[in-house]
Amino acid sequence: MYDSQADAQNMQKGHILVNIQISELARATLKLYLLEEENDQPLAFQIVPLTSGCSTPSFALELTEVREDQNVIELHGIPFVDQSRFDWLNGLVIDVDRSTGKLSIFHPNPSFPSECQWNG
Repeated sequence: MYDSQADAQNMQKGHILVNIQISELARATLKLYLLEEENDQPLAFQIVPLTSGCSTPSFALELTEVREDQNVIELHGIPFVDQSRFDWLNGLVIDVDRSTGKLSIFHPNPSFPSECQWNG
């Protein structure tokens, strides 16, 4: 599912090591999204953490125009807005759900607690 180099794309930014796994099928899907988008401006994906309530945190991907104040990093040939300052990215997995054909973004071991744990 993941090639040996892509299994864990490690990137050192400052003191934070970013480790994001992107399956081959997810990479192909993301590249297709980029090709289908007609835009004169550079585009990149941004990972957005969503409110999780009492369950496991969930995430979304947003395809966005790159602003002048943003840096872009390439993970497995896919442009992402540089969010390496956020340690919650470490260990994130991007794949395609074979039953729905939709992208799946999850963290098997999130580094931050849910709201229920905060209110504990």
